[in-house]
Amino acid sequence: MIRTITFKLQLPDGEATALLNTMRAYSTAFSMSAQWGFENRSWNKVENHKATYKAVRESVPDLPSSLVQSARDCACEVLKAAKCETLPERKPLAAMRYNQRVITVNLIYGIVTIASVQGRIKTTFPISEYHRQYLSWKVTSSTLSYDRRKRVFYLHISMEHPDMEPVQEVKVLGIDRGIVNVAVCSDNTFFNSKRVKNVRSKYAHLRKELQSKGTRSAKRKLRKIARREKRFVTDVNHRISKQIVNSDYTVFALEDLSKIRVKKRRSKSFRRKLNNWAFYELEQFLRYKAAALGKQVFLVDARYTSQKCSVCGHTYKGNRDGSSFRCRRCGFQLHADLNAARNIAQAGISGLSRLPVNQPNVTCL
Repeated sequence: MIRTITFKLQLPDGEATALLNTMRAYSTAFSMSAQWGFENRSWNKVENHKATYKAVRESVPDLPSSLVQSARDCACEVLKAAKCETLPERKPLAAMRYNQRVITVNLIYGIVTIASVQGRIKTTFPISEYHRQYLSWKVTSSTLSYDRRKRVFYLHISMEHPDMEPVQEVKVLGIDRGIVNVAVCSDNTFFNSKRVKNVRSKYAHLRKELQSKGTRSAKRKLRKIARREKRFVTDVNHRISKQIVNSDYTVFALEDLSKIRVKKRRSKSFRRKLNNWAFYELEQFLRYKAAALGKQVFLVDARYTSQKCSVCGHTYKGNRDGSSFRCRRCGFQLHADLNAARNIAQAGISGLSRLPVNQPNVTCL
């Protein structure tokens, strides 16, 4: 089980300048490695190291060798992701990846020493009560980022802990995610998206007015409200996922919506709603919160879950009409999203029963 926690560093001006210069040198090393890899169409780290290390050390002699290697590794990973089709570009003050040789973190006392172009820098960060639950975890890697607006450095620490023992009891909850309702559970719990839609509509109207002005201040305001809207939706998904995971159920069945945006849609307004739909973020929150409690998240086939009757199993497109569901065979009537959630729960139970006997009881992908 891996978590990433973030701390705000408390740095005097002199040490902050040293870290900024380190970031610029790190970006220079990244660009030189990326340039060689792009020209030679290779993302091999060993070949890149042999070809660029000496030149990088001469260009940025004060950058610690571990950071030179980290910049090279990042460049090769980006080249591999792009298959060397485009030249990776990096901003001068982008985040830096540190390994455990060039950074030492003491979570008990809130002290960290960081390698820079001016030697080791020792600084502190506050430890909240929430973060104390991670004191026994193992630090695996760290990333240093800089917020130019606030002029603040943040330390992102990746920590590892042995996975929780899975809960032996199997109690499946089906969850139907949607645009009208953020989530509908098979136990008759509804999480309505009315508040989310109202907030999105308010920001959409404000964006329209600001975009028509086109001034620099309007563009700054647009970026500000975009961040505010994103934080609001993230908070809603956190609250919903926390309430679902803390229920009595041990297995949470979800539809596999990985290809939901592939199909072409006719309505422009519906495409806009679909693209603003944060269904995957909710799934991610459910996964990591469930893993912390030894519970599971199981994906099922999304096809026909809204057209199938959860009582008799009859599948017909005309069974659903908007938010209402009425089976044309047995006459069963129910809210369409709740009927889909019950179908998802049934599919989750069937899927779990088909798992091999020797397969560990873990989250299924």
